[in-house]
Amino acid sequence: MDLGNSQSVVAISFLVKNGYADIEIFTGVPGDWQRVDKVSIEGYYSWNRININSETQFLMFDLQPTSSIEIVELAVLGAENQKITIEAIVGEGIEHHQLLRLIDEQEKVEIPSTYMSETFFDEIYFVRTAENYLKLEDPYEWTHPPLGKLLISCSILISGNGPYGWRIMGVIFATIMIPVMYLLGKALLGTWIGAFASAFLLSFDFMHFTMARMATVDTYVVFFSLTSHLFFLFYFKNVLKCGWKTSVLPMFLAVLFFSLGFSTKWLVVFGFLGQLFLLLIIRFRDIIPLKESLRVKLRSLFADPFLLIFGFLVVAVLIYLAIYIPYMLTGHTFTDVIRRQLAMSNYHSALTATHPFSSEWWSWPLMLRPVWLYVSNLSGGVASTITLMGNPAVWWVGFACVILALERLIRKKDLACLFIVTLFFFQWLPYLIISRATFIYHFYVNVPFLCLATAYFLNKLWSRKWGKVLGIAYLAIVVILFAMFYPVISGSPTPNSWIENLKWLGSWVF
Repeated sequence: MDLGNSQSVVAISFLVKNGYADIEIFTGVPGDWQRVDKVSIEGYYSWNRININSETQFLMFDLQPTSSIEIVELAVLGAENQKITIEAIVGEGIEHHQLLRLIDEQEKVEIPSTYMSETFFDEIYFVRTAENYLKLEDPYEWTHPPLGKLLISCSILISGNGPYGWRIMGVIFATIMIPVMYLLGKALLGTWIGAFASAFLLSFDFMHFTMARMATVDTYVVFFSLTSHLFFLFYFKNVLKCGWKTSVLPMFLAVLFFSLGFSTKWLVVFGFLGQLFLLLIIRFRDIIPLKESLRVKLRSLFADPFLLIFGFLVVAVLIYLAIYIPYMLTGHTFTDVIRRQLAMSNYHSALTATHPFSSEWWSWPLMLRPVWLYVSNLSGGVASTITLMGNPAVWWVGFACVILALERLIRKKDLACLFIVTLFFFQWLPYLIISRATFIYHFYVNVPFLCLATAYFLNKLWSRKWGKVLGIAYLAIVVILFAMFYPVISGSPTPNSWIENLKWLGSWVF
């Protein structure tokens, strides 16, 4: 690379699209090169910075024979990260027009890089796999079903293969989740304030916000799970009001959205089992008083609509298998699909890997160990950092309200409390027996129930004057905390002093 004249070169940054390379670096002039260093670069759509610290007009990079890498852009940096213009670039064994593509978008290069110009955390798995599906290649990430990655593929197809294209679909799904949450709150609590509070709290929860802006699949999981619970609640209330002869369409839709969630991540099965448990409670309530033989009671237990629900589950299985059609288009057979299910099960059950930000299931509502997703240290004591955690006013208050709802359920047999408590614990307690490393984002599916529990008690207090004052003050605190923590949940460049002041607990690292 010819810089035109002698320059003080501090570093060079490579945007690695995919792969790995060992590179020898030289400065000097053609025919008289001095070796500076030998380094390795790797990643998936990530910037790699190599320090040079040399006065030179020419730079030479020799990729070793073991290298297999795709580099899509590079930048030569001077003092204070100023980009140095590259006047010419030549190479051996590479056509000139291909080399020019390494420097054809210099105006888009972000130095220092932030999440706006590269992948971070688990995006490296999901984005790469989404691209695999678009190219009909064998999927890189196979430990979860394909639907979430296929949605990211659609996002890339529509909006382009870059950070915006990877992430915009998640933003859309998270946005639609808010009116779904409103409808769920309205159906469960019956008032506008119950519905509004439910949707409001989810809107200003940190995890909902951060997950929405990541190219991972958890937002899709929670959306499908929440929508399934909404339709289930419609059916559940209709059964209580009209009996088992009511329309089963809402239950069919609940199973449909469950199947979409299950086709994204298996963990939604816990919530669906909670739905079936609630239906069985009603069924047993109807059967136990019958003065019939045990055989007749058992027959009644599995009569309609449970046979229909079993039929719905057959449809769910067919949907799940249909989601694997793109996988089969990459050259796999139906037998491979079945084997893949066994491999997925074995992977999750036998996983022994550790992670510095993993956490125990019981610690999630307390937010003892957030996940530090990303950091880029910028100049002037400023950083771009992203941490995955909940809004303390939503999570801590919400968890206390879940416990109060459990007490109220025991004491008053409240229907709304039954719904909240049952699904909350069905979606949380199974992690008690899961031995693999778990993370706070596994609790994301329960965040809507923290919101519902708090909205339940706000709804009770709203009829009193002091209750309105208390409720408005609480919602204001939720917004204030969102504004305070916005820099560390969004990646917005922020002074390190502000970031340090937000570390309320010693275990919070960001």
